[in-house]
Amino acid sequence: MENQNLIYYNLYYFKAKNESKEIADQWISNINTSLTDKNQKETNDFLKLVAYNEIKANFIPYTFYHISTGIRGVFDPGRFDLMTFIAKEDGRQGFLEILNGNKPFSSLFSKKSLLLVYFLLVPIFLVLLFKWFHFFKFYSTKKRSFSEYFFFVFIGYYVLITGPVNCSRYMMPFQFVLITFVLVSVNENKLKNASQN
Repeated sequence: MENQNLIYYNLYYFKAKNESKEIADQWISNINTSLTDKNQKETNDFLKLVAYNEIKANFIPYTFYHISTGIRGVFDPGRFDLMTFIAKEDGRQGFLEILNGNKPFSSLFSKKSLLLVYFLLVPIFLVLLFKWFHFFKFYSTKKRSFSEYFFFVFIGYYVLITGPVNCSRYMMPFQFVLITFVLVSVNENKLKNASQN
């Protein structure tokens, strides 16, 4: 399963971004053609070899792509799952594509079926920014113990495991912990402001 995800999502989107969607589609088509008449073990071995060779040939660009899109996924909420659900996946990922200038802002409103998706995602995006702002403020305002810094390892793990796909289901267990830190930060700010008055 992990080899299929690596080929059909991570490496597909890597090729779509660095080359073009057409080249990525052709690459997937060639892989699918090669998979005919293979059993499950042969399919898995073949996909593993293709993924290994592709990453080996593009190690530095893919590593940068994997990490940067994983970090971006922390701020770009669940778009992959929503776009896949309504079958509008096009290889151009995320609301930040618009913010980075890779898509015009008007593309938000060009397809009525996507309009609802963005009306759902923009408020979620703003809430995520609020949460992350307070999370980093919480960590930067006081000296923290080693065990509290372990949470940064958890964030790093999340970024590395999700990579380009940024499935919101990977983020769900993480939300409760993040919200807890935000609430503690907001409470500390209230107490600090009350003591100054």
